[in-house]
Order: sequence, then C-alpha cells, then structure tokens
Amino acid sequence: MSYIRQISNEDNDKIIKLLYKSFGPGRFARSVYRLREKNDRDTEFSYIYELNNQILSSISYYKTFLNNDINGLLLGPLAVDPEHRGKGYGVELVKYTIALIKKTMAYDFILVIGDYHYYEKFGFKKINNTFSFYGPVNSEKVLILPLKDELKNNEYKIMEFN
Repeated sequence: MSYIRQISNEDNDKIIKLLYKSFGPGRFARSVYRLREKNDRDTEFSYIYELNNQILSSISYYKTFLNNDINGLLLGPLAVDPEHRGKGYGVELVKYTIALIKKTMAYDFILVIGDYHYYEKFGFKKINNTFSFYGPVNSEKVLILPLKDELKNNEYKIMEFN
C-alpha cells in the first residue's frame, strides 16, 4: 500500500539513509545546510511518500525570512530514492505540501534551491532582483513561489534571506 503521510520521529533514521543515498555526503557543503543547522525542520509540512513501509521520497521545510520580517519556508531537501526516480513520488509530495501550506495562509513565500525546469511546474520563478543568501549559491537555482500579493508584485530592490 502506498500513501503520503507526515514525517514522524521514528522516520528520522530512514530519511537520513535516503538523503545519503540521494545526495551523498557532499550535501553538507551546500549553503542551504547553514539554515538547516540554525532551524529545526517544520514537521507540520514535512512528509514522506511510502510504499509497503519503505520510504521512497521525503520532503522537508524550514522556516526562513525575507528582509527579516516576511515569513516564508525553505523547501528541501526533496529526496527520491534513486531506484524509484521518475515515477512521480517527488512531484506528488511537492504538490501535496504546497497545497497544505497555501491553505494555512500563514506564509508569504516558499523558497527552493533547485532546477528551474523541475520546479516551474509548481509556480516557482527565478529571482530577478539582487539577493543575499545564507552562503554562496548559484543564483540560477534560487527560486521563489510567492504566496501573497506583496511578493507577486515584487518591487523589492534587495532581497535578503535570513
């Protein structure tokens, strides 16, 4: 049986193994890990895709801010077991969790560091403004999904994620 469910504490070891299998040890060198080291995972929106008690995909979110006061979430990591990629498990998790986040109306944006061609189907856009991040990052991979009008009509001259 397959289904999407919220991450529980009992899943942590399995998720760590999935992350290692998906990204290897080099993932710790990425700038997004600076945020993940500072903040705990937001378990309200962190989910797994499970099939026959095996975690095939996981998605996590971390709280972040824009210019110190605009409330957002950082999507990631999104991991899919390499043996099960291309089957839609990651897509289902992204769609499912974004719908949950939008229902709360508690966040202004979702940020992701990822492949534009993958995330554009969910409404993510490249940031065309000057921005600063938690560390070095490929600006082509910093994507934002505005959830409220202020960000949809983005007139910020400088965007600082903190």
